[in-house]
Amino acid sequence: MVSIQLIALFFILPNVTAEVKVTSQDYICTGDLNHVESEHAMKNPSCDQYWSYKDYSIGTFLHSMPGCHSPCKELTAGSIILTDCINITLAVICTKVHLKTSSTIEARTHFYGKMIHRSQPSSEERTHIGAYLSIGALTFISILLCAGWLHHKNKNNLTDADVTNTRL
Repeated sequence: MVSIQLIALFFILPNVTAEVKVTSQDYICTGDLNHVESEHAMKNPSCDQYWSYKDYSIGTFLHSMPGCHSPCKELTAGSIILTDCINITLAVICTKVHLKTSSTIEARTHFYGKMIHRSQPSSEERTHIGAYLSIGALTFISILLCAGWLHHKNKNNLTDADVTNTRL
């Protein structure tokens, strides 16, 4: 009798297997808004996605419906935009149901924010900036000299015309 019950439980109740794959990845923080993407989650938009900071949920993508909480600014399948440069974790849980069995696969990715500060221009960039400034200054001086010469020429033409008119 016990063996029949065990066989019935084995075939009737779904088998659940859990496998968790854990990875980590850096992302670059550049300023006000920071974009984090998971290629794995983008390939599996039908899976449930849970974004968390420490022990707090900041975003969920369940049944293709996004839910976003500060510091989350925007959330799509496999992608989150943050207002802060923080370390976050994405859990992607996929459940596949077959006739009498189901399997759950969970993947967790820990994202570590790396702040990149804008550095001073390199010597090559400074050389280019200096060249552009020099060309601009020479162009400006040339325009001023031409304008002065034209003004002087027009002034001389007017005085010559006045002298000619007074002689007549």
